[in-house]
Amino acid sequence: MKSIVTAVLFTLCHPAIAAKMDGNTFVYQKSYGEIRLSAVPGNDQQVRFSINTNVEAHVCEVEGVATAIADTTQHTTLQWRDNAQCLITLTWGQTRVNVKATEECNSYCGMNAGNSLSGVYK
Repeated sequence: MKSIVTAVLFTLCHPAIAAKMDGNTFVYQKSYGEIRLSAVPGNDQQVRFSINTNVEAHVCEVEGVATAIADTTQHTTLQWRDNAQCLITLTWGQTRVNVKATEECNSYCGMNAGNSLSGVYK
């Protein structure tokens, strides 16, 4: 019962992500990478993302649809998990995205690009 109440409260209190995006694609960068975020048509609780990094000619690339797990006036937190236990958490604010990727996400990366997904993109 507690989880049902929590889910209902989250749904009622969570502003639509699509409204925040207003049909735009947002691009944030760091010295060796970029993340793109865009709305998922017809779903105001998810964001399509793609992250690309390049470290000494070794590439790391992952894309997917992340689901909102928390929202405040300062930021929205989203998560995505693949079938191999790679977990990416995106904390998206007005001017930046903080990406935290687990070590299992290194399977998306070239030899020297491991752990390059995580970081702050502005």
